[in-house]
Amino acid sequence: MSKLIKNSNFKEDNSHNIKAYEFIDKYLPATYVDLTLDCMTKKGQTAPSKALIRNVRNKTIVRNDILLALVEVATENRDMVERIKLLTS
Repeated sequence: MSKLIKNSNFKEDNSHNIKAYEFIDKYLPATYVDLTLDCMTKKGQTAPSKALIRNVRNKTIVRNDILLALVEVATENRDMVERIKLLTS
């Protein structure tokens, strides 16, 4: 296995990326990898490897297409959690 080098291109001027990471830190489910793969293949994109998705999640690699899919999975999870709360109260 190769050693990963931390990406130094993650700058503070990418405030949209910072907000996206804050959102996925709060709402992304623990089983996000397979859900992200499903989300990307539904859009017709080629499926990246599971390790690449984990690296984007851990801010090792910056790929906006995978980050967008992670945000979409987190949004779906947030909506489901809110619906469960609504139905159980």
